[in-house]
Amino acid sequence: MKRPTLLLIPLAVALLPALAPAQNNDRAENVGERVGSAIERFVDQMTRRFSRSFEDDEMLTDDDTIRTKRSRTREIEDLESEENTKVYSSETTVAESVIVDGNIVVKGANLIIAGKVDGDVLVVGGDLVVKQHGVVAGNARVINGSIMKEEGAVIEGYEDRTGASTASYREPRRRFGSRGTSFDVPWLSEQSDFDDVMFRYNRVEGVFLGLGTDKKYNWDGQRRLNSYGSVGYGFKSHRWRGNLGLGWQFPLKNTEGRELLEFGIEGYSLTDTKDQWLIQPMENTLAALLIHEDYRDYFQREGFSIHGAYYTIQGDVKAEAKVAYLIDQYDSLSNRVDWAFFGGAKRFRLNPAIDPGKMRSITASIGFNTVSRTWAGPQGWNIMASAEVAKESFGSDFDFDHYVVDVRRFQPLGSYESLNLRLRVGTAGGAVPLQKAFDLGGLGTVPAYGHKDEIGNRLLLLNAEFIINGNFLDDLDLWPTWLFRNFNFLIQSDAGIVRAVSPNETPTSGFNDITWREFRHDLGVGFANRSGSFRIGVTWRTDRKEPARLLFRINRPF
Repeated sequence: MKRPTLLLIPLAVALLPALAPAQNNDRAENVGERVGSAIERFVDQMTRRFSRSFEDDEMLTDDDTIRTKRSRTREIEDLESEENTKVYSSETTVAESVIVDGNIVVKGANLIIAGKVDGDVLVVGGDLVVKQHGVVAGNARVINGSIMKEEGAVIEGYEDRTGASTASYREPRRRFGSRGTSFDVPWLSEQSDFDDVMFRYNRVEGVFLGLGTDKKYNWDGQRRLNSYGSVGYGFKSHRWRGNLGLGWQFPLKNTEGRELLEFGIEGYSLTDTKDQWLIQPMENTLAALLIHEDYRDYFQREGFSIHGAYYTIQGDVKAEAKVAYLIDQYDSLSNRVDWAFFGGAKRFRLNPAIDPGKMRSITASIGFNTVSRTWAGPQGWNIMASAEVAKESFGSDFDFDHYVVDVRRFQPLGSYESLNLRLRVGTAGGAVPLQKAFDLGGLGTVPAYGHKDEIGNRLLLLNAEFIINGNFLDDLDLWPTWLFRNFNFLIQSDAGIVRAVSPNETPTSGFNDITWREFRHDLGVGFANRSGSFRIGVTWRTDRKEPARLLFRINRPF
């Protein structure tokens, strides 16, 4: 769980006058320390999901025969609470050209160091890997994991690996279970990735409550049959929704990584959407509840599918290839609710009608992901491509083909800067139903324009964001490092075009003779937290003079 850093900023600012005289007054210093300690204890109690306490007899002492650079009696809580400590809960990489000025704590994942960490490192429930030119200037401790050093790697302080039998630290049972059965990639379908308790709010269902079990990937082969599913009820649509999937999984022997073959079947009755790539469910729910904006469009889809798939994890690389046959019945859904906590006189957009009917289609998809988390931000490639073909000869009411390619690059440029890019291309031929058409404008595409202002059967979208950490002026003594190290400055630019071409054209046609004047383009600036998941800013159209639009997100746009 990520700490709610942003919520502490007003409190920290309010306390500044009380803490400022501390340098010249011992009593004020003690008061300031007590207040700071109280704040840290409160945050830890509210955000920690497990105990991290250690017994004194489990701590290593300075009586060790190995000379240490720092005391080995420091507890996890002390290391985390230090101002220059960064805490991560996913795999983290310090690239070769990066120097981290401070400590690093990683929980439930691996830490890979190819650059330099000028501080201590602690890894809990994962491995520490120090590459050939990697340097840890302080101490290195691993709990429930291993320390692996390549030739030439340097750890200047002590090295300590504590096993499960001696460490009192424990990961939650669900987290340990998921580490061995997970496949964490951006393209996972919402039909297989559930919370235990499901809650959503939208304009066609109202409040929806349900239970779910997410899909497991049994890499170790201990179980062949895998089941997942969900069931829930929409209180304004008065409809039960759910799905049940069964898969037979066969691990392949591979000493370098993990590979899995799967054959499965799934039945479902869904309130579905084509907008999963635009906005995540919980962010959309909060928007609908709090600001009277529902950014997704919905339709009913009922039927079943059979599929064959191949999954693999090879080091930092995750990949998937899948083929499926779908038998679906589509129908339109209408607005059922028009209420929100805030939003004044705003009303929800009408949910657009679709082309109802029976659809029989074959789908194929591939995914490739190398994204890892580094000190400067995510780094790597994420590539996804999909194809769907529906034919009347299959017994379908529809006859079309539909293709999407989505390429994303996350590139740190140094210790403070990074550049993130996305290119998304879509094309469709034949009599494309409305639920398969491409939309442009608004959240997730070109946010300075109206939401889904344009529709067509050809799409070309480019998104770019330049990110610089707020601590880039830390050489200045007057710069408030304690505040800005947890913030990023953003410059973003988006450009897209949608065309409607003849249904008889080939999938590759319709992209010729494109000029810059045809693109819808915007430019924006803003602030974000360190991970980029919380951001606020403004964006302007560049084709004409209009007031800026406010942009507020609680998830990364891509």
